[in-house]
Amino acid sequence: MNKWMSVFNSLDIGILILDEEFKIVYANQYLLGFIPFSREEVHEQPLYKVLPRFHNAYIEKVLLNCLENGSKMFLSAALHKTMLHGDHSFNIKISRFEEGSSQLLLLEFIDVTSQFIQIARLRNYVIELSKVNKELKEKKEFIENMAYYDCLTGIHNRTFFYKLAEKYLESAKRSGGILGIMFIDVDKFKAINDTYGHEAGDQALIQVANILTQVIRKNDTVARYGGDEFLILLPHLLAGHNYEIIASRIRNHPERFITLAGKEVEISLSIGVGFYPMDGDSVDQLIARADQAMYAAKAKIKAMC
Repeated sequence: MNKWMSVFNSLDIGILILDEEFKIVYANQYLLGFIPFSREEVHEQPLYKVLPRFHNAYIEKVLLNCLENGSKMFLSAALHKTMLHGDHSFNIKISRFEEGSSQLLLLEFIDVTSQFIQIARLRNYVIELSKVNKELKEKKEFIENMAYYDCLTGIHNRTFFYKLAEKYLESAKRSGGILGIMFIDVDKFKAINDTYGHEAGDQALIQVANILTQVIRKNDTVARYGGDEFLILLPHLLAGHNYEIIASRIRNHPERFITLAGKEVEISLSIGVGFYPMDGDSVDQLIARADQAMYAAKAKIKAMC
């Protein structure tokens, strides 16, 4: 074996040779760099005394099986970490060979620490990338919310309403169902602004949005159409007159009274509604019909006053 020592010492992998009693016959220079012993100190010493981390039932069974059957075995650094002293990780190949009448075991230690470092760096990169993607997704959702929500009242805006209404309208056309669109206008809103100021007007609009979101059904949608005008989308109506329940809740809602500049002011709302298929077959036609009905209701109230 002396003829192989110079070759073993030139390798960039650890070489350890054991006899049949698992005593160390040879350790090359590379391997000695990872253990706190000299060549003389490890020579003919039991493996488990020099490398105590090998002293477990599984590895003992692997070594014995390799010695008795000549099976080539492999110990993965991922499963058997830091088998040598220190923090380095090694894949270990185990094979049997003969030297005269003796059976010997050859253990090859291949340092994969750099691979583990690269894997750890890659894992950290993936984690960081995931965080960035999450942040980008959150920003995208925030931007989409800005595009679909009214910044004053917090309810949906006209853009979102049209997008959703088109879907429900197509569904109603396929199923033969009824779709309703309510148009709501704040009565004498200009007078509120002129009397109490624009901040009071904003407060009134926010209150209206709160009222409308409280009275609708689960699948209905409230949106601010613009200014002091609001829309309610009513999908899956069983009959046209079913909207009257929601209209009654709006008119009788206890929170329609708000305090402006120390005075209790009633927020009065005019309501109109348009239905598919009776009043049109497009979202614009239904909104226009609801708008007309709303102005007719407003004119009726003025006439009564």
